[in-house]
Amino acid sequence: MKQKLFTLFLVLAANVGTIIADGTKIGDLYYNLDADNLTAEVTYQEYMSENNYSGLTSADIPSSVTYDSQTYSVTSIGDQAFWGCSGLTSVTIPNSVTSIGELAFYYCSSLTSVTIPNSVTSIGWGAFEDCSSLTSITIPNSVTSIENITFYYCTSLTSVTIPNSVTSIGNGAFYVCSSLTSVYNYATTPQAINSNVFYEVNINTCTLYVPEESIALYQSANVWKDFGSIVGIDTSATPTAAPVVVNHANKAQKLIRNGNVYILTDTKTYTVQGQEVR
Repeated sequence: MKQKLFTLFLVLAANVGTIIADGTKIGDLYYNLDADNLTAEVTYQEYMSENNYSGLTSADIPSSVTYDSQTYSVTSIGDQAFWGCSGLTSVTIPNSVTSIGELAFYYCSSLTSVTIPNSVTSIGWGAFEDCSSLTSITIPNSVTSIENITFYYCTSLTSVTIPNSVTSIGNGAFYVCSSLTSVYNYATTPQAINSNVFYEVNINTCTLYVPEESIALYQSANVWKDFGSIVGIDTSATPTAAPVVVNHANKAQKLIRNGNVYILTDTKTYTVQGQEVR
């Protein structure tokens, strides 16, 4: 009996670092600390509460944190981490982060922009749901899937860039992104998607930019074919952000990269960043 109790004590002692470190405040944020792997996950202050991080307007997530003289690498943003932080306007995510959890930024209604680093390989469902002030988003080319309702009700979102690494887009991913006017999809083979991916998005007036060699595939693919304009782009160098759009009255079939600008290939005059181009 004494031996069993002693063994139980050793097991508890071996895990006490992780147990006491869950939900630990370091700086402005709270973390779950894994004492075995020396990793940290950003977590919520109050679970699914309107008081979660009350008053927080910006979050500069560090690549590492120190607790009790031990350094932990910040590798993830946990489920519901910034749930309901309606005052949060900006967030910085370091290259150490590899995953963003489910509903991580749910109802961060003042969040206007976020840069997701290439270190991130997974973004949970509903991660940016109801981020109604978010205007543009670039998915890093380390991500292979856009989960269900990831950008649900991002009503100010006008532009989204999808890298060629993304092979699947879940139901309602851009549900009621009613301001969406430009979608840059670098996948050479169109993802098989349901019509609810762009539910209540006026895709008839939205421009879809795709690899020029894949135009015919998108023109015959379910949902993608319904976009009002499908424009070919040169994919020799995948951009890190959405390119500048050329203003043109007609629907173009081909664009050529010139720095970060796309220029139409015929002889007509067009406007690029306020300058005439022939």
